[in-house]
Amino acid sequence: MGGICERFEKEIRRGAIQLAVVCLLERELYGYEIVRKLEESGFRVEEGTIYPLLRRLEGEGILKSSWMTGEARPRKYYRITDYGKKVRKKWLEFFRAVNQALNEIETIMEEYQ
Repeated sequence: MGGICERFEKEIRRGAIQLAVVCLLERELYGYEIVRKLEESGFRVEEGTIYPLLRRLEGEGILKSSWMTGEARPRKYYRITDYGKKVRKKWLEFFRAVNQALNEIETIMEEYQ
């Protein structure tokens, strides 16, 4: 049973992390800050996982990035685009609808017991 549960959790987690990232990037953050904020929120994510996600979201026009070179180390900062805000709104609506539907189903299940 462990394998099927792990796969399911991994799939759900992947979508939730994408949504969490676009929610966090209302203001500019660099990769390590994103990882840290995700961890503070309960999502354990490694830097090696987050950077491919950031690149993909940027390639899709959901995020934009810029380099800040004024600090000791140059850092690439990410922020959500206007298009990304529209996508985020749809994703949030979807997650809320799924959550509501699952709550309804859970209520039905309780009635059966």
